[in-house]
Amino acid sequence: MSKLTPGAVLFGLPADRTALRSPEGEVLDIALPPEVLAAVRATLSGAGQAPPELAAFAAAGYLGRRRSWLADRAAVGILAADDLAESYADLLRGHGAQPRLLTSADSFDGLAAVCALHDGPAPEWWTELDELPDRGIAWQRLSREGRHALLEPVAATSTDVRHRDVRLRRLAAAGSGHEHLTAYWAQRDVLTGAEQFDPADLNLVLSAAALDLRVWATEQLTRTAGSLVTSELPANRRLRVLDLDTSAITDHPVLRVPDCAS
Repeated sequence: MSKLTPGAVLFGLPADRTALRSPEGEVLDIALPPEVLAAVRATLSGAGQAPPELAAFAAAGYLGRRRSWLADRAAVGILAADDLAESYADLLRGHGAQPRLLTSADSFDGLAAVCALHDGPAPEWWTELDELPDRGIAWQRLSREGRHALLEPVAATSTDVRHRDVRLRRLAAAGSGHEHLTAYWAQRDVLTGAEQFDPADLNLVLSAAALDLRVWATEQLTRTAGSLVTSELPANRRLRVLDLDTSAITDHPVLRVPDCAS
């Protein structure tokens, strides 16, 4: 049965005209005879014979169904403190995954993805897991620096952005401040205010992380830029930063660092 793809909407205009909202958020006039438009509506509502004109909707990408979490990507391991891991596992189950809590000593055999979460700067030992994509295991990382949550791109192939790449790119961008950034990551003699995740922070950050992983698990394509979302930056090429106090979201493009350059 033909259905409008999620985000596409047919709606009425004055003078018995019809328009379509595209999944990108653009609004288009539909110039079809009334009887053809009635047949299109009937088909998309689950009744009637599909008119030939419906093929144009399919060709334009306006027909389809919501993507589901692929069964062969359902097994997800979570490396984190218990409170983070359990909260994230609950969210992932709602998306269709089958998560389980891990320790660094556990075997990753049989997993489709491993997600590491930390309520603080990312530990350097995460780089030891950068070989997971070479084994066919997707690799997701989420950490916090002060009141900023950092969602690194999910690495699913041997050419994707690893944790090592994010660290090196950020050190390069820091310029003369790279020594300070390295020392901050090391977390020696640290004194902080009340900056840790609270329950509301976790709802925001873990929901965003689950959506990032769902993009990989459903093979969701990058959406064409439109008036609402102007960037076509792929999810596997962005470092997303969430400001936990202002709710600002900033996507930074990030590329893999060639091995010969490190």
